[in-house]
Amino acid sequence: MYAPIPALNLLKEFEDGVEDYFAPGFELIAFGEDDGGYPQLSDRIRPFARATGSGSTYAIWLLDDRADLATLPVLLLGDEGGVHVVARELPELLRVLASGRSPMCDWDGVDYYDEREEEGRDEGEDGDEGDGYDPCPENPAFRAWLRDRFGLEAAEDPNAVVRAAGAELGDAFAAWIGPLVPDAVAARGTA
Repeated sequence: MYAPIPALNLLKEFEDGVEDYFAPGFELIAFGEDDGGYPQLSDRIRPFARATGSGSTYAIWLLDDRADLATLPVLLLGDEGGVHVVARELPELLRVLASGRSPMCDWDGVDYYDEREEEGRDEGEDGDEGDGYDPCPENPAFRAWLRDRFGLEAAEDPNAVVRAAGAELGDAFAAWIGPLVPDAVAARGTA
C-alpha cells in the first residue's frame, strides 16, 4: 500500500502503468515522508507528490481530524516560495491535474498554464510546426482513467478551481499558516 488514501493507491497503480508524465511535472513521492521544504508545517501536512520538475510539492493539509484524508484540502508548496490551497479535496486536484496544465507558484499566487501553448508559440515563430512539445503525453490515458475510476472530467479551467478553493478556505488557511509562514499571509493580503 502506497498511502492511507485509496484514491492515491489507485493513482499509484496508474502511474506505475504508464511510461511518461500524465500531468506536467507530477510524480508521486513517498507519502508523508517529506516536509515539502517547510519543516514548520510538517505536523499538519502530508506531502505525496512533486508538482513540478523543479521541486514544488503537493500535500494534504490536515485541516481537521476527519478520517477520510481524500476529503481534506490539497496545498501546493512552491520550491521558490509560496504555499497555497489548490483544491478543496483530492478528487478536485485530480481534475486539475487532468487539465494538463503546469503550476507556477510564488508568494503572490499560483497559476496553471498550458506549456503546450507556450512551446507552440515558440515553434510558430521560427516557422517549424513540427511534432511540438507535450509535457504530459499520457494525459489522454489519465483523463480516461479518471472518468472510468471516479466519473470525473478534467477541469476546463484549473485556475477557477484554485480560486474557488482559496475563497472557501482562505480564512482558515490564513489563520493556520500566518504564525508559521508569515510571508504566505502577507502575500495573500496584497493579492
